[in-house]
Amino acid sequence: MTSVRRGAARMAAWVVLGVAALIVLPVVPASAHAELIGSSPKDGSSVKTLPSQVQLEFSEEIGSPAFVEVKAADGTDVTAGDPQVLGAKVTVPLAASGPSGEYTIDYRVVSADGHPVSEELTFDVTSGSGPTAAATSPASSTASSSTDDESFISRHKSHFLVAGLGIIAGALLVGMGLRARR
Repeated sequence: MTSVRRGAARMAAWVVLGVAALIVLPVVPASAHAELIGSSPKDGSSVKTLPSQVQLEFSEEIGSPAFVEVKAADGTDVTAGDPQVLGAKVTVPLAASGPSGEYTIDYRVVSADGHPVSEELTFDVTSGSGPTAAATSPASSTASSSTDDESFISRHKSHFLVAGLGIIAGALLVGMGLRARR
C-alpha cells in the first residue's frame, strides 16, 4: 500500500512539474496571421471620385464573414452592401457618390489560424459629390479603437485559470502523499 501512495505522489509531482513547465516556458507567437498586402484604393492615396468598391488583399485566405466599414470624414457610412470574401480578397461595394475629403476603411477579418486581424486605412477623394467634409468626429474615432485585438492574457484567461487550479490540485496531492508517508 505504501508503494502505491509513493507512486501516486510521484505521478502528482510529475503532473505539477508538467503544468508548471507549460506555464513558465516562453510561448512562441503564431506567425501565420493574415497580413494586408494590398488595397484598392491604397492606404494614404488620393482618388478623384469615390470608387465603386474597396478591395483588400491578404497574405492568406480569410474566413467569412469579414467586417468592412468605409466612412467619409463626417462619419457617413458609404458602404453599399456586405463584404464578399473570395479566398484572400475581400471586396465591399460603395455608394454611387460621396463628398470630397478623407475616407476611413476599418476592417476586421479572421485569418486561417482563427485569429482576428483589424486595421484602419485612409484615402482622400479630391472631387466628391458634395462639400468637403469636416474632420472625423470623436464618436467615430473611438469606435475604431474598440475593435483592437485583445491582449494575450485576456484571450487566454481560462487557460491560466485551469493551469492554476491544476497546480493547486497537484500541490495538494503531493502534500497528501508526503503526509501519508510519515
